[in-house]
Amino acid sequence: MQSKLESLVGLVVTQVLRVHDYVQVLFEQDIVLNIYNEFKLSNGHNISALTDTKLLRAEEKGDAVIFYFSNETRLTIDLRDEAYNGPEALELHVPGQPTVVWN
Repeated sequence: MQSKLESLVGLVVTQVLRVHDYVQVLFEQDIVLNIYNEFKLSNGHNISALTDTKLLRAEEKGDAVIFYFSNETRLTIDLRDEAYNGPEALELHVPGQPTVVWN
């Protein structure tokens, strides 16, 4: 089964926002990915380094979601129980489609 996150591959991040206790990654086509869990970026980058980069690949592995971007940054979102800050890990909002929640 294909991950819903794979629909983001090839899209460019238009903006990254910190909203209270979570991060919003806005993609082209008005797609929004909310990240509630702990995450880390490769290369010591700040989350804002994702702005204007293209998503090259998205992987869901048992305890993590990993995004690979065109600026060679890797965003890893921790899905282990101890990484949760609330009931959801991620939310994906694609216009015209049901919201997808990872919990």
